[in-house]
Amino acid sequence: MENHRRGNRRWVVAASAVLVIVGGMVWHASLRVDEGPAAGTEIEGTFTPVAAARPTFRVAAFNIHRGKGPDGRRDLARSAECLRDVDLAGLNEVHGTSVGGNQAEELGRLLDRAWLFAPASRQWYVQQFGNAVLTRLPIQGWQRIPLPCRREPSHRNAILVVLEHQGRPVRVLLTHLTQRSAEDRSVQFDAVARLFLALEKPAILLGDLNLPPDDPLIQDLAQRPGVEEVIGRHDAAPPPGRVDWIFSRGLRCTAAGAIDNGASDHPLLWADFAIVETR
Repeated sequence: MENHRRGNRRWVVAASAVLVIVGGMVWHASLRVDEGPAAGTEIEGTFTPVAAARPTFRVAAFNIHRGKGPDGRRDLARSAECLRDVDLAGLNEVHGTSVGGNQAEELGRLLDRAWLFAPASRQWYVQQFGNAVLTRLPIQGWQRIPLPCRREPSHRNAILVVLEHQGRPVRVLLTHLTQRSAEDRSVQFDAVARLFLALEKPAILLGDLNLPPDDPLIQDLAQRPGVEEVIGRHDAAPPPGRVDWIFSRGLRCTAAGAIDNGASDHPLLWADFAIVETR
């Protein structure tokens, strides 16, 4: 009998230890952690490149909201339809999947584009979330740059890609700033703006900055020498209350606009650019 009791106690201790270990693993997996910096020269997928003779290229800023529209329906085909005429798109709120795929890959395959998924955070070991790039323009290299946070773990980053148009490099900086903390948003904006202004021209800054047109940070950047805020200048009816932006330096914007087909709670913003010839 005593041996039986001892055996039961050992079983209870062992089971308790297993439960503690499993519980610790579940707790650790539930934490959202920063993905950190990364860099490379290659991206995934294949694509049909833009005709070399074409004088302009089209970029877009699009917060896809995980492919979910205001109607509550998740449909990446609607997102793809918005992106069909875009040469390089900066995407926000892109979600990874439990089987190792991601929504950037799905859109890339739908549109015959190459893709770069550079998430800001990871949860449950496999589920990722953040920013991505779709392109049919050649890419010379890319960097994932974590952004600072002070008040809350916002897990935000910027992606810097160097695309090639007519044999010329164009630096594109994509980001999505936090919405929850005004202090963190200001710090992140300062970091991104400094980087954008320091980039060799031609350069583009795009993405969801979570700042409206009348915000002093936006107005200050738009008034910097050589900086153009293209949507407000070239779109006759820019979306009201927008928080998505496209800024440029060293480029000539020939047209710009917005597309909203209900694919997301954000419109897609687009702009056509030509490289300014220097002598």
